[in-house]
Amino acid sequence: MPRIIIVEDAQIIREPLLRLLRMEGFEVASAADGAEAMALLDSQGADLVLLDVLMPRMNGVAFMEALRSLPRYRELPVIGVTGVSDTSQLARLRQLGVKTILHKVRFTFDGLLAEIRQQLAESAEHGEARQTCNAE
Repeated sequence: MPRIIIVEDAQIIREPLLRLLRMEGFEVASAADGAEAMALLDSQGADLVLLDVLMPRMNGVAFMEALRSLPRYRELPVIGVTGVSDTSQLARLRQLGVKTILHKVRFTFDGLLAEIRQQLAESAEHGEARQTCNAE
């Protein structure tokens, strides 16, 4: 069962996403910021990350910079889910390997599921397994 980490500071968004993805058969954990997400990745690993951009302590860009600096996470699929329209931040996320950025005001759950499944399939095609702190 694929494992997803939701990184989102707004509980009103994080909790429903967590429940819906579990109902779809995913193993899901959540973090309120990038620092919590890094700790989850190190302890539990993940197959995909859903990432907000604006968060306290460690925002989405800082999280991606930290994530991509570690060889074991360089290819981990990340989907941005954000309300940010700052093109410089979104461009930086893309430079750091975020292939898809979904805008909170426009995305549907079905569209999000389709994107998650596509990213997981592409990752599996490339032979990338769940990344944990023991895998390098």
